[in-house]
Amino acid sequence: MVTPQKVNEALRFPTLVSVVIPARNVATVILNQLDALSRQDYRGAWEVIVSDNGSTDGTAEAAASCADKLPRFQTVWAGTHVGVSHARNIGAQTARGDFIVFCDADDAATSSWLRAMVATAHTADVVGGWLDHTALNPLPARLWRPENSRETLPIALDFLPYAVGATLGVRAVVLRALGGFNESYLSGGDDVEFSWRAQLAGYTLGFASDAVMQYRLREQLCQLARQGYGYGHADALLYRDFRSYGLAPFDARITVRQWIHLARHLPEIFHRDSAGDWIYRAAWRFGRVIGSLRYHVLCL
Repeated sequence: MVTPQKVNEALRFPTLVSVVIPARNVATVILNQLDALSRQDYRGAWEVIVSDNGSTDGTAEAAASCADKLPRFQTVWAGTHVGVSHARNIGAQTARGDFIVFCDADDAATSSWLRAMVATAHTADVVGGWLDHTALNPLPARLWRPENSRETLPIALDFLPYAVGATLGVRAVVLRALGGFNESYLSGGDDVEFSWRAQLAGYTLGFASDAVMQYRLREQLCQLARQGYGYGHADALLYRDFRSYGLAPFDARITVRQWIHLARHLPEIFHRDSAGDWIYRAAWRFGRVIGSLRYHVLCL
């Protein structure tokens, strides 16, 4: 039976929403995100915190120029350690809200994004939104990285769903109970690790399909390769950390078939529409190999 006290607490939640933006050397793009946030239609109390992860290009100064357009705006220094997880944790430590929402500096929130994230937070401890790949990206980049489903949250490594870090919300008490984001995840997998750890601890994960974040893809092939490598490297770290919780071993036959597929489709790198997809997949596989060697697991 639900007590009146719990009903009243649910009605009051959240009393304040904190939007935390980890930022490192994004002076040229962060204004676009801050301008998008200034147009939110959420009517509750909220604040914006830019967590500067050691920028050297004037990111904090650029962000501060938008202070008068946003509620309770501030920047905090998070340059002690490089990494998005460290920046998120420092921003969250500064946050005063009972619901904390994270987004990236180079994306752009749609006007109803925050309202939709808050709505789903009434029934879930951790909330993930949806990434729109169309609005900010040219066609080749969209072909290289297809969108996730609009129906459900993505599932990583055939194990558990996760909320993408570019649009992730969490109750402040849950974030504290979990000890924040794992700062050892430096090149990807940080959002997967956090979401999995939350679910394994008994917390619920919800999908706010109407919380649309316009996501900026990598347009340069070298950037795409670096991203793919980082994600592959993170797969090995995830396997090391979660295999004892039931994450299934990797099937060697599938791995061999995928490497053969890459080899057979090598000519795709000479065609712009397919080059990025091939390079991303190859870099991802190579990242898994290096990660396997580093973390002493078999994740090829």
